[in-house]
Amino acid sequence: MPFDSMPFTVFRSIIGACMSAAKPPRRRAGVAGRRNREVSTGLESLEQRMALTVAAPFIRLAAASDTGISKTDGYTRVANPLFTGVAPARSTVSIFVDGQPLPITAKASVSGVWSVRPQAALPEGPHTITGIAVLGVKPPIALRPLSMVIDTKPPTTTSLTWNSGYGSQLTFSETVFGVRAANLRLTGKTQVGPLTNLPINDPRARELVGPITVSQLDNNTKFIFQEQRTLAFSGTYTLSFVKTGVVDQAGNPLAANASFSFTID
Repeated sequence: MPFDSMPFTVFRSIIGACMSAAKPPRRRAGVAGRRNREVSTGLESLEQRMALTVAAPFIRLAAASDTGISKTDGYTRVANPLFTGVAPARSTVSIFVDGQPLPITAKASVSGVWSVRPQAALPEGPHTITGIAVLGVKPPIALRPLSMVIDTKPPTTTSLTWNSGYGSQLTFSETVFGVRAANLRLTGKTQVGPLTNLPINDPRARELVGPITVSQLDNNTKFIFQEQRTLAFSGTYTLSFVKTGVVDQAGNPLAANASFSFTID
């Protein structure tokens, strides 16, 4: 070999040896794969721990099924509501209604979220919803239970009266919300002209009865509309209560309007 070509040959040999040394042995691929699987398993375990530590396992009504005036009181008018909540990631969730299991289960996502809806309507009234989450061969984990009430029946007015000088009294079949003075309307023929379905707090009605105050009694089942001035003009009147905006605790709207007719000589 010519002397002047020896440096290049030696250099190329050194580079080749370095590249060979940099390549991991083929048998190491199995070790790396095993390590990747261990890392992946560790991540799954981390997800499961996060599902338990970030939010303890629980049951609640889904937003669309929580029709009550409060989103935390458990009242709904949906007979087969959607239950949702958090459980360990990828666990199987079983739900029990008053101790009886639903025939279907739910699968928690990688973030621990799950949902399930009863296939049949649940009975009216209060219920206790419990659940367990099962992950592999580990012991079942209890979900924080939910106390709820199903109420699909709308409220009704049981009486409406007017006693000039003492105000009107309105009674409902159950607790209601959204009652306002504007719900009360006055119709009649008076010395100052006709009244037609006029809100009791309208300026034209105030000329007859003055300002109206509304008092709530008996856990919002009874309301008193107190006028500040005696309705002294002779005529025949009809007092009406319109149902707009009035609901019970489960969100059922008032079933019908109410009216009461009286005469002032």
